[in-house]
Amino acid sequence: MRAYDVAIVGGGVTGAGILRDCALRGLRAVLFEKSEPGCATTAASSHLIHGGLRYLLYDRLTTHATAWDSGNIVRLAGPLVRRLPILWPIYRGQAHGVEVVETLLECYDGFQKMKLGLPHLRLGPDETLALVPGLSPRGLIGSLSFDEWWVDAVGLVDATIASARLHGGETRARTRVLEFLRAENCVRGVRVRSSSGAEEDVEAGVVINASGPWVDQVARLAGLRIPLRLRQGTHLVYDRPLSPVGLLLEALDHGRYIFVLPYSGGTLVGPTDLDCANDPDELISSKDELLYLKESARRYLPSMPEHSSTVVGARPILGQGGPEKLLSRAYEIIDHEKTGVPGLISAAGGKMSDFRLMAKDATDLACYKLGRNDPCRTARLDLKENSLPEPPDFPKPSAFAENLLHGNPRLREAHAWAHLAGAYARHWVRRSLGRAPWATPEQFRRHYGPETVDPPPKSTGKK
Repeated sequence: MRAYDVAIVGGGVTGAGILRDCALRGLRAVLFEKSEPGCATTAASSHLIHGGLRYLLYDRLTTHATAWDSGNIVRLAGPLVRRLPILWPIYRGQAHGVEVVETLLECYDGFQKMKLGLPHLRLGPDETLALVPGLSPRGLIGSLSFDEWWVDAVGLVDATIASARLHGGETRARTRVLEFLRAENCVRGVRVRSSSGAEEDVEAGVVINASGPWVDQVARLAGLRIPLRLRQGTHLVYDRPLSPVGLLLEALDHGRYIFVLPYSGGTLVGPTDLDCANDPDELISSKDELLYLKESARRYLPSMPEHSSTVVGARPILGQGGPEKLLSRAYEIIDHEKTGVPGLISAAGGKMSDFRLMAKDATDLACYKLGRNDPCRTARLDLKENSLPEPPDFPKPSAFAENLLHGNPRLREAHAWAHLAGAYARHWVRRSLGRAPWATPEQFRRHYGPETVDPPPKSTGKK
């Protein structure tokens, strides 16, 4: 029986982040992935390291945490990320006009420094069409721009694992966890089966369940449940660029938005956001889902090609009350000792944009269980082993606000809308004192960098 300090179940970006954090702290760690690392949920994402613009409508604290860790991820990922300007075109008859959208982006500007982003710009209709000639001009009022970071998602997992290996971390691909090993009701390791069919018992001081949408299935091996509200997200994948910059478009139902995201040689359009089956291994995009994406995008890009491939994945959203539009994308590190199963930790929820912080919190708890006090180093060393300066110290939300809003979606929404209402009032005061400046295409290119108006490099991974 091989012995480790930590065994990690799940080889998506979160599992890879935990492996690297453990290895950098000197822990003997091994990761088990039933397929290939990064090929499932991570590969099916929108490939954005973002601050959570839409969370400002109902979960401002998650925007804060995500924006802060996005900046750390951008610093450590280096050439795997590239700034992606995104235009939000505003048309007559849409649910939100220019002033409302600009108010939201003014709020987002307050988080941009955390994620190494830039302030928004306001563009007129002619300037918008000059940047994206393929957009429909009919009813176009103008657009607002913001920026996120495009990431080679599978490459990020691979580079994170490679860094972990340099510090002693081990990875076992195509190896399925069959059960937890127990000693006096305490989890002491896992029994695994490799692709060859060979079974092996692996001892570990702590086991971390970081299996994303499968986190509940893995927890059931220990007789536990982790309630999830799985959401299915489908993207259309086109083999050519449809826009030189990203686009955020109001969808057919006027209540949702979809992205058009260029990458080298192609475009992602999506995602959808639907309830999905309990088994993330059996996701299938329906014809109605694909038609919804195509028709939503074609309203703005009339010359969109007809044929595309698809990629679909599940979002591991924590089980919670309230309507779907208020579902928090926060994560939780669960200490199962509190429910009678010592030795097991689960990292549930979250997203790629805060995977490093999620890994830190999970590894902090594992170190506590192991009697270690090694500090986290993942924000001080990039994936090429170069030292990074101390991360900037940004103000944090109060512990009182976090405790008050945790688990209460309606109160989170009221908190977010209170901030937005104040921002809207300040926006109109500024507008009354002077006309808002309109950016030219040249100013847009200088603002974001001329190289960002071309499709970003790197593939979308498995399609």
